[in-house]
Amino acid sequence: MILKFFQYTLAASVLLCAETPIRMIAHRGGVVDAHHPENSASAAEEAIRRGYWMLEMDLQESKDGHLVVHHDDLEKSFGVRKMPGELTWAEISKLHAAEDGSRPLEFHEYAAICRGKVQLMIDTKGPSHPRSFYESLERTLRENGLLEGAYFIGTAEARAYFKGKSRISVDREELQKKVDAGEDTSRLYFLFEHGTTLDEKGIALAKRAGIPAVVSINDFHYAGRDHMKGAHADIERLRRVGLTHFQIDSTYDIWLRQ
Repeated sequence: MILKFFQYTLAASVLLCAETPIRMIAHRGGVVDAHHPENSASAAEEAIRRGYWMLEMDLQESKDGHLVVHHDDLEKSFGVRKMPGELTWAEISKLHAAEDGSRPLEFHEYAAICRGKVQLMIDTKGPSHPRSFYESLERTLRENGLLEGAYFIGTAEARAYFKGKSRISVDREELQKKVDAGEDTSRLYFLFEHGTTLDEKGIALAKRAGIPAVVSINDFHYAGRDHMKGAHADIERLRRVGLTHFQIDSTYDIWLRQ
């Protein structure tokens, strides 16, 4: 009888592990290092090769309305002290990254790389965008089979547009209010919180709401201290309490790749 109990317990543990794999989400578009610029084709492809489940990528709009995959200004990789919104796509497309010589991508190009391979977490950057921006984004997601699996962070405007079409982020306070109000949260949201603050209470709230809890572990969260040590400690702490969704800078995937 005791032997059968332990056999059952072991089988249940194995099944639980099989059903709850670690899901890595690559910050800034993929594996970003000296050879792969952020939000680039090569960064996305390397993350796919490493088995990431999702890519967190950044989306802006060119002066003439093209959806450009980029985080902030164009200086870091492309040496241009301007935002994508200050340039036309024709001007942006002529730029080349110092890391690998690649040019910036339009969203439809990035989505095609991801199609059938990896999901997207989309960080739409401000300022406000016309409805045509979101309609184009939605159309491209649908065409590539990426809409239903997408997670949206970024502006409130984007999250309002995509609510009910994709999951949108909420913080803990917002989620508590929705749970208290009796809203059917399970299909609509995901809890999104920094690794320095997410704890068992936050994870338990997400479970009650029937939604994923996603933690962000990014180097700028550890300003003024050893970011590798801080990130490692937070990853290990959160893994021990059962968290499975980690949005990370790729330098931290050494503690999550299975």
